[in-house]
Amino acid sequence: MDPDEAAEWCKAQGGQLELSVVMDIPVGTWAEEQIRLAVAALAPDQRGFLADIKVNPETSHTYVLFEWRKGVPVCFQDVSIQLTDDVEVRLIQPSKPRGDSANIPASSPLAMIGPEFIAAIGDLVVKCQRAHPSYISFGYRKLEKISGNLPTPAGEETFEEWVEQAMQALDEWDVSEAQKKQRITESLKGPASEAVRNLKLSKRDCTALDYLNILQEVFGRTEKAAELMYQYEHTYQKRGEKMTEYMRRLDKILYQVLLKKGTDPTTVDQVRMRQILKGALPLDPVMLQLRTREGNKELNYLELIRVVREEEALLEEKLGRRGEKVYAQPIEYNECSSDEEDPEETYEPEITQKSSNQVYGEIQKTLARVQEAQVKMEQTHTDLCRTILKVVEMQTEILKSLSDIRTAAVAVVSDRGFSNEPQEESVPSSSWGRCFACREFGHFKAQCPERRQGGSLYVPARPRRSSPWRSDPMSREENVCPQSPRMRTRVRVQQTGST
Repeated sequence: MDPDEAAEWCKAQGGQLELSVVMDIPVGTWAEEQIRLAVAALAPDQRGFLADIKVNPETSHTYVLFEWRKGVPVCFQDVSIQLTDDVEVRLIQPSKPRGDSANIPASSPLAMIGPEFIAAIGDLVVKCQRAHPSYISFGYRKLEKISGNLPTPAGEETFEEWVEQAMQALDEWDVSEAQKKQRITESLKGPASEAVRNLKLSKRDCTALDYLNILQEVFGRTEKAAELMYQYEHTYQKRGEKMTEYMRRLDKILYQVLLKKGTDPTTVDQVRMRQILKGALPLDPVMLQLRTREGNKELNYLELIRVVREEEALLEEKLGRRGEKVYAQPIEYNECSSDEEDPEETYEPEITQKSSNQVYGEIQKTLARVQEAQVKMEQTHTDLCRTILKVVEMQTEILKSLSDIRTAAVAVVSDRGFSNEPQEESVPSSSWGRCFACREFGHFKAQCPERRQGGSLYVPARPRRSSPWRSDPMSREENVCPQSPRMRTRVRVQQTGST
């Protein structure tokens, strides 16, 4: 059943369309009392009555026309309702027939225009306005004039201040690249204009960012990224300086590091937070508050500056009531001055008496350890020298013993290999030498009496050096070298003289 049929049915029963509703029950025939109890359970506060019931034998659906006295309840204004736990009823509102052309509002032309079409038209209008000359110059504040001369002329900004402003403006200008270059060029004069002119001659298709880069190379700071990073890491809070002022000094150096591409832009917050905790005064109340934060997490710039300013304001309010000052010795910081003009104040942190004593104690301990290590090293050097001397003495003794062994071996070989006389079985213990000329003990060859009388002398052959693993007599005799030609000649001459 559709809403039109439901409306006709309601009119036929003499009911009001605004107070009636038709329920389509998808199960078999329901009794009137059963339907009243189910409807009363769903809407107990409102009273109604059952106007009529129809049963469709083809679909086994039961249609119930129900009318209330004070309006249809909210739960019966939906598309369907759970009549019981296992029965869901479809609701048909007779008051909204589909076929009634009088109730259908006439379509307007604006209803056919979607939001996508309106957004596209808006984008087209914005693009057309951007191309118009009046739009380009509308709301545009020109950059200050910059020449790049040093010292900076009166009434002119420093180059660092101007380039920071130009970088920010370059990101915010919503114009074409040609308009950006024009806006930068019209703010240049003198040496700055000449630098951009030279860039145009050497490079075509320059961008506005190229203009700023060449100005940075010509008039900017000459330090490298590593030097700027070193300066940043050794910039400390001055005595009497607020934390906000110290952060401003750090940010100026950090911006120069970013221009030199010395750090990743995504890690700027971490680098800033780490340097603030490192370079702040040891007893600065704001630094102590940052260190004691929950989790000691790193804050971004917005959170950090908010926390610092709130803490400074709170301290000023507390100590102002007592007539005290948070910073006993306030200083004035010149933003245009560089850190090189006052390196001692910039790079040396404040050291209190307590921290000075601690540092002195650590230095004394380190010095004592160094002296102890030096004494140990000298003792080790002395022991090493003594050991080397002992090794040299042992080496000398070994060489001497080896020489004696070789001399004794030559004597033994000569006695066994070339002597025709029987070998004496025993040698007097009182003998202190043996003559190789007469083969007698008690004297040497130089004192031999037979040699002085001019008799023939027997000169033994010089033995070969025997192998250490062959110790038997036969092998020693086999290894004896024959007499050299010089020695044979000497023996022959002696024999001739004796005859």
